[in-house]
Amino acid sequence: MYRAGLDLGSSYTKGVLVDDGGHIVDHVAVRTGYDFRAASKEVLDRFSEAHEIQYPVLSCGYGREQLDVPFTSHSEIIALAAAVHRVYPERLDIIDIGGQDTKYVRLTETGYVENFRMNRKCAAGTGAFLEEIAFRLGMDPSLFDAMARRSEKDIRLNSYCTVFAVSEIIGLIKNGSPMPDIVRGVYHSIAKRCEELAIPQHTLVFTGGVPDRHPMIVELFSRRWPDIRTPELPQFMAAYGCVLLGEDPGGSQSVAEPELAETTPRCDDCSV
Repeated sequence: MYRAGLDLGSSYTKGVLVDDGGHIVDHVAVRTGYDFRAASKEVLDRFSEAHEIQYPVLSCGYGREQLDVPFTSHSEIIALAAAVHRVYPERLDIIDIGGQDTKYVRLTETGYVENFRMNRKCAAGTGAFLEEIAFRLGMDPSLFDAMARRSEKDIRLNSYCTVFAVSEIIGLIKNGSPMPDIVRGVYHSIAKRCEELAIPQHTLVFTGGVPDRHPMIVELFSRRWPDIRTPELPQFMAAYGCVLLGEDPGGSQSVAEPELAETTPRCDDCSV
């Protein structure tokens, strides 16, 4: 019997299958789309092809209660903390860049969540920011990282808003700026937004789908904050943490619903 952890995010639903020794034996990520239940079923069906799943499933994320099978849900913040502390059992900070939000979490030496912030009222600096830019330019975002590595010049975008950033990029293209330099500028913009969310005070761990698919963002961030680590499966940490919390239900911490970080600019007229 294997335990399944699901992180039902706004963009992707991530699942891990964990054995009795606490090791991840399989992992799957699928597009969430508009139906959390269908996405979770797809992940569990893939796991069930070769493994027997133990219920209830452990879940977190936006759709953590949108399952058609027995489940136990947890806070995504606490699940993320549990997984990162298992991998790095020390005092540290976490930056998690997902599809529609960026989270900053500070952990004590024992893995307790000491502080956290979340930017969830603006898509700038998230996976949605990258995908919107790629869509407007008719490009595949999966090609961004390799393209940015061919850049020969630093370009800094002045616009934080996704809409205005696209307009600025179109202007750069019109003026002859190479696309690799532009994409690297987009990466610089995301790194800057992370820094504005919170200033790291300890060893920093990057997690989430964006660092997984766009590792150059982490590299750019590390130029100023060199003490950075990235776990082997950064996009699956919260899903893994759900399973760890299921091992020790008494270890779950009570965390209030996060507020938008005051250091994060807001745009009340954003059309994205």
